[in-house]
Amino acid sequence: MSQPLVSIIVPVYKVPEEYLRKCIESCMAQTMEEIEVLLVDDGSPDSCGEICDSYAEKDARIRVVHKKNGGLSSARNAGFLAASGQWVMFVDGDDWIDADMCETMYRTGTEQDVQLVLCGIMKDYKHNSVEYKFYLEENKVYVGDECKWLQQQLLVYNCNIAVAYSKLIRRSLLAENHILHDEVLKQGAEGLEFNLRLFEKLERAVFINKPFYHYIYNEESISASHNEANHEFVVKCFEQIQAFIETSQNREALLSWFDNRLLYVIITTAISGYFNPSNTEPYADKKAKYKKYLQKPMIAKALRTTNLEGLSKQRRVVLFCIRHKLFFALNLLGVMRKQQKKSRKANL
Repeated sequence: MSQPLVSIIVPVYKVPEEYLRKCIESCMAQTMEEIEVLLVDDGSPDSCGEICDSYAEKDARIRVVHKKNGGLSSARNAGFLAASGQWVMFVDGDDWIDADMCETMYRTGTEQDVQLVLCGIMKDYKHNSVEYKFYLEENKVYVGDECKWLQQQLLVYNCNIAVAYSKLIRRSLLAENHILHDEVLKQGAEGLEFNLRLFEKLERAVFINKPFYHYIYNEESISASHNEANHEFVVKCFEQIQAFIETSQNREALLSWFDNRLLYVIITTAISGYFNPSNTEPYADKKAKYKKYLQKPMIAKALRTTNLEGLSKQRRVVLFCIRHKLFFALNLLGVMRKQQKKSRKANL
């Protein structure tokens, strides 16, 4: 096989077989021939590693990296360090991509001489799909200070670009600036933290408004359930993000949106976390633990921000209850949110 132009890095850990096969086969179906697919078996205790090996036996473009479990960031790093393509792309093991994704993004990236190509995203439910909305300009090349504006948008919740996937990145940009995923940050905002460091060095980027990437919605995902350890991981992510912002050349612009972005985390931690009906702890324990969570200095500071830009009416109601310590109301809102999700699932 000739030298690959694009390396597709796929972290794999306990991915349902149906999703894993669809992901791998979507990578194999790329119209661009000069690719390699790096399947990183992150110590998965099931048959994921064997499934990956079986595809590698059929297609010389596929390589499998078997490693001890270290988490998503660790798996992405292992794939990147093994990659040989001029460009790299991260694809989660339970998602899939359109056949012309690599070819179109590579062609645009080389023609426009950029370091980063972003694309649209489709959220796939069981019976339906919804396209994410982006307000970036299609085919516009963002240069210099415009990349600093893009970096600021990472902290804008509804911008939808603060993820590792749906991007084609020049490998040299990451390698020369020693930009890897932070392996200490295992859950929550590790993609946001990675992108902030990436965009700090970014000089040229372009956006293609086509949803090449298909994100599979999973209502049982870690981010949609209560787990105190994961709540702490998210807080640690934001503490590291805050520390990075203090050293950034774009400090003032980033600081103006940091607390706003953290509000979304605080609200989600209440409704989908502590006061989620799946949390079977007594109400008194939920209340006491969430009150303790709110006392963290960074959390308390964010709750005082006046920047509520982008928050929906529902989130503003939840925020009002949090600020006024109406915990019983939060408990009721958690139940209502659960019912709302069930109703939406039935309609999808």
